[in-house]
Amino acid sequence: MQIKRLMIAVSASCLFSLSAEACTDFKLTAKDGTVLITRSMEFGADLQSNLRTSPRGTEVTTTTPNKQPGMSWKSKYGYIYLDGFNIDAAFDGMNEEGLTFEYLYLPGETQYQSIPEGKDSQAIPYTQFGNWVLANFKSIDEVKEALNNVYVTDQSLPQLGSAVLPAHASIYDASGKGIVVEFYNEKINVFDNMGIMTNSPKYDWHTTNLRNFINLSPVNAEAITSNGITYNSVGQGSGAIGLPGDASPPSRFVKTAFMVKNVYEAENSKELVNLAEHIINNVDLPAGYVRSINNGQTATDTTQWVVFKDMTNKMLYYRTYHDMTLRAVALKELNFAENAPALKMPLLSEPFQINMTEQFLKASK
Repeated sequence: MQIKRLMIAVSASCLFSLSAEACTDFKLTAKDGTVLITRSMEFGADLQSNLRTSPRGTEVTTTTPNKQPGMSWKSKYGYIYLDGFNIDAAFDGMNEEGLTFEYLYLPGETQYQSIPEGKDSQAIPYTQFGNWVLANFKSIDEVKEALNNVYVTDQSLPQLGSAVLPAHASIYDASGKGIVVEFYNEKINVFDNMGIMTNSPKYDWHTTNLRNFINLSPVNAEAITSNGITYNSVGQGSGAIGLPGDASPPSRFVKTAFMVKNVYEAENSKELVNLAEHIINNVDLPAGYVRSINNGQTATDTTQWVVFKDMTNKMLYYRTYHDMTLRAVALKELNFAENAPALKMPLLSEPFQINMTEQFLKASK
């Protein structure tokens, strides 16, 4: 069984490392205390994502890899989430208490757990892990305690040729406290979330790698004089020479961490969302920007959607690759009551521009 799981993980990594390595996640806090989580979703294949809700009282029974009944629960909290491949699984979401969940790709590192004998009722497939977290917890402390009593298993996806997606999770509560959850060595490995997350390698590698860039500064380098000649920097940004700029996960981690640390603090939620857009734009992937070729076939990641979760005001904002217009959903206006209808709406949209010609023609000097 262990060898089989490893082979599945390796085959999935080979399949998707060609086209899915570029999600980015970060946290910002405004002066008024608003906490915002931003994440981009990059993938090679069309995710066909939907925006969904799940009301309180939803009953779920999972299935183990050996087709036995797994963990069951009845939702304590309603939540909104984004799926992928039309699978009823939370790739990203926020519950009515402001707790958020994000799955990001982690190829080459992830190995989901096997189930000890007699523990089927504590087993949950990774595809339902996000739903379980969003449905049952409102604080990071609660999540951490519950993780001691679960086993997160693999589950093949027929929509992807029975592959298993290797992933790690970023989880925050409304206070801004966060953790990163990774699966390897038959364990659920939990790290304090420093507010930045990308993809492979493992999370502790990224936090260690940051030490290589502690010299970087947003302040321009001062002029120096040598042999009577004064040398000035050639433009803005000289204090950050050496800051990685490519699209690889280590580089995106460092660059995003540098920006989050050094940008001016936003005053309020409105300014915070705008600031987050500017930061996430630095890791946006237009089609063709990053490619891989395997057996003569070219694959390219694109930023299929970006989601901004205001955990303080319970607002979810999103935009898509073809329409950068920001859309907002107020969780406080959604019906999460028990037996309320579960909502589902396609996320992708056609290219859109606002025609300002008529308004401009009415303008005066």
